[in-house]
Amino acid sequence: MINKAKVVNSHFNLGESFYDFTIPAKFPDHILRFRNNRAAKLLGLDHLDDNQWIKYFGKFEKLPVIVHEPLALKYHGHQFGYYNPDLGDGRGFLLAQFLDKNNVLWDLGTKGSGQTKYSRGGDGRLTLKGAVRELLATEFLTALGVPTSQTFSIIETSEELHRNDEPSPTRSAVLVRRSNSHIRIGTFQRLKYLNDYDSIALLLNHISENYFTNIKPNKNIKILAENIFLESVKRIAVSIGRMIISGFVHGVLNTDNFNVTGEVFDYGPWRFIEFANTSFTAAYFDNNGRYSFGRQPEAALWALTQLGKSLGEFIEENIIIDTLNQFSKSFHESLKKHFCWRMGIQDIDSKNLNEIMTILLNESEKNKIVYADIFYDFYGGKDSIIDCIKTNYGKKYKINKFSKVVEILKESLPAKGVLEKKHQLDKNRQNLLIGEIESIWREIDQNDNWEVLYNKIFDIRKLGYLLESEKLVYL
Repeated sequence: MINKAKVVNSHFNLGESFYDFTIPAKFPDHILRFRNNRAAKLLGLDHLDDNQWIKYFGKFEKLPVIVHEPLALKYHGHQFGYYNPDLGDGRGFLLAQFLDKNNVLWDLGTKGSGQTKYSRGGDGRLTLKGAVRELLATEFLTALGVPTSQTFSIIETSEELHRNDEPSPTRSAVLVRRSNSHIRIGTFQRLKYLNDYDSIALLLNHISENYFTNIKPNKNIKILAENIFLESVKRIAVSIGRMIISGFVHGVLNTDNFNVTGEVFDYGPWRFIEFANTSFTAAYFDNNGRYSFGRQPEAALWALTQLGKSLGEFIEENIIIDTLNQFSKSFHESLKKHFCWRMGIQDIDSKNLNEIMTILLNESEKNKIVYADIFYDFYGGKDSIIDCIKTNYGKKYKINKFSKVVEILKESLPAKGVLEKKHQLDKNRQNLLIGEIESIWREIDQNDNWEVLYNKIFDIRKLGYLLESEKLVYL
């Protein structure tokens, strides 16, 4: 264990098979809109004053000890099922890496920091609205115990951007995220596409040494590949299970948007569901519902299948299949565990959980029962449910098939310490539906009023504190 965080050059040391050097854009102005001191503290950067912060995360002057220019990472990927060999960091780069005091490796990566050789005609910029939306997504997912990148910094850059999906011209920003690696499934796909098996072996060893430290180093690269593939399958399955319980729809689960270490990241047209609906999509261009709420586990398994194919030189086909079969078990275990965590109960029978989820998915929209409300109304199990259904407000849970949900959960016992928090939780019920997001943005866009955003972040973090989400995710 080390005493404090320190800068490292781990990804840079892999060599130029994995990245290209790039030059950050120069912006007309730098207005600091958000700095995540909670995340910065982990990296020993919370002491920076605002001018230093802008210098490093808006103007991208080198942090001390960094030996390299910004790295535009190389990767390919399937986008909506079609393979694209022309991907790579087109508006971002890996800025720096830090080893924290617990020997956990963290990346600082950018979004909207200018064009690279992979921009494919794009301007390499990020809209301010996109940055605000990513901040809200990462904060709420964190509060709900989902492994995610953290929005580290947002700096408005005073350019006018033109976009097809926003009223234009619109304001610009550059964002920095903190993530536990930016190694994508698409990173392996690119190396397989190039038949660069030496680099795949190098990357497998890099992951074992820096990210999957629970896996013992093994000189036999085939055994190492098997172990890393299994670990990635389990971690992604856990994240997807937590996403479903959180009611989150990523929107674009292409293979270049899957981090092999299991974190959810790179947010575009995401949404939290109002009602449990398997066919709800977040992206207006997802015409066939490929990445709808209910198909996200399927999308994850499909992406992991592509990872398995990329490792086919090192892993026998039957072992790849057996490993992929572990996804369902890990996903359902995650679903059950996270349901109990968010509901504040000790345990639930898997068969009963399946029945509850089936009823939620089929009936909540018909009966206008908001998905998030169920977890607040019934938090703590038996006594909370009995108190709720006695009220006029709670009568909605006794109609139609929802009465079966009440019947099942009335047998559940509260987890340790949750009833003491029930009153505080009721006073700080948080959701993040599209109407509220748009309202927050209007205040910023029309009135330059940032208080409504900062107040929402404060309330979301308070929710995370009450739920003790820090036991599930790194803050």
